[in-house]
Amino acid sequence: MKKLSVAMLGMGLLLAQSAGADWTLDNEASVLNFVSIKKNTIGEVHRFSQLTGTISQDGAFKASIKLASVNTNIPIRDERMKTMLFDLANFPQADITGKTINTFKAPAAGEVKTEAVKLQLAINGKTIPLETRLRVAGLGKQGLLVSTIEPLLLDAAALGYGEGIDKLREVAQLPSISTVVPVTFSLVFEHQR
Repeated sequence: MKKLSVAMLGMGLLLAQSAGADWTLDNEASVLNFVSIKKNTIGEVHRFSQLTGTISQDGAFKASIKLASVNTNIPIRDERMKTMLFDLANFPQADITGKTINTFKAPAAGEVKTEAVKLQLAINGKTIPLETRLRVAGLGKQGLLVSTIEPLLLDAAALGYGEGIDKLREVAQLPSISTVVPVTFSLVFEHQR
């Protein structure tokens, strides 16, 4: 049950810069997943379904994850996460900002590059730095595909979600829910002319 991932996005989104071009995240073609682990052995994949983001020509990017869009494929669990875990009234979204570490040039169609990025994840009133490497594939006129090379591991307790996770564990009568949340994403950015 851990959502976070969100972010946890992100965590994030990524990078790309192109001479004179801006890029916009295509929510329908993108996915951000996180994994919850209960009873120490049962892993379940969840997602956030409402993502927005942009990348500017200088390689800076920003993205937001609407936390109310959590989708665990179990409606009652979605509602419990919204009411017992996320403080949606005060923190309805997770925000990710960052920039590529090195000068970035958008890959040509069919070309794949690995990019190192520094991110800032703002969620639940806290901001944490993240560093990772992302795979960026050129899609030609369709834009860019940015994906994680390995999962981002977020500590939900350090982000202030420990008490909410305990509430979820109690209501579901589970012996444990891990506070470590693996997050992966595959994001498509469209070229804006």
